[in-house]
This record gives sequence, structure tokens and C-alpha cells, in this order.
Amino acid sequence: MPLAHRRRSVFAVRAISDVRASDDDRERAMRALRSHYTAGRLEADELEERLAVATAARYRGELRALLADLPGDRRSRAARAAARVDRAVLRGHATAYGTVNGVLVAAWAVAGAGAFWPAIVMVPWGAMLAGHVYTSRAVRRSLGASRRRRELTR
Repeated sequence: MPLAHRRRSVFAVRAISDVRASDDDRERAMRALRSHYTAGRLEADELEERLAVATAARYRGELRALLADLPGDRRSRAARAAARVDRAVLRGHATAYGTVNGVLVAAWAVAGAGAFWPAIVMVPWGAMLAGHVYTSRAVRRSLGASRRRRELTR
């Protein structure tokens, strides 16, 4: 690999790890370390060393290095991602419902406002949207409940 390319990639990695750590980042790292200690992955003296380093860490890269040899919490990240996707899909569904049915009602009004034919589309689609809202809330509640359960056991 050419030297110039290696320098660029080193700088790119350095730039990512040079982001300053916040108090919340440090607290999250310390919480993760304590969780790994309770799971038996760390000895007491190693936990104390890592907690001291986490407390003094100035950059996120330093915190990442403390947790690099420990398994990550992929389940909660996946649950948050699933909840974000679910909200986005629900928002899109509701927007499409409002837009299409608004256009249909406007067409009905322009056409002379006889029998309310847009109801043929509005009622079944509204029922499907209501079902989507209900299941979406149930999914988010179950994701939140499992996250709360995990936090209570820490």
C-alpha cells in the first residue's frame, strides 16, 4: 500500500477517535464495564483500572479502547434501530394516507360532491393504518420493556 494512502487512512481513523468524550459517554462506558464485571468478564482490580481510565478519558477513542476486548450490547442497539425504522415506516404510512385521501376528497368536492365515494378507499385504509399504529405501539412497548428489564438487572 502506498505511504500516502496509509497516512490518509491513519488520519481518518485518528479524526474519528479524536472526538471529545462527554460525561454521558464516560458514564455509559463505566456502566458497561460494571456490567461486564458482574457477568464475570473482568476481575475486580482490572475493573478498577479501567474505571480510572474511563473517568480520566478525554476522547471517545480512549473509551472505545477500554471496551474493545469485551462483547458489545448489540441487542439494545438493534432494538433502537428497529424502533427508529418502525417510526419512519409508520410516519410514511400516515403521510401517504393523508395525502392520497386529501386528493380524493378534493376530487370528490370538485366533481360535485355527490355520494361520498372516497370512503371506499378511506375506510379500509384507515383500518389498516389503525392496525399499524396499534402493532407499532405494541412492538415499541415490548422493546422498551426488555430494555427496562435489562437496566433493572444491572
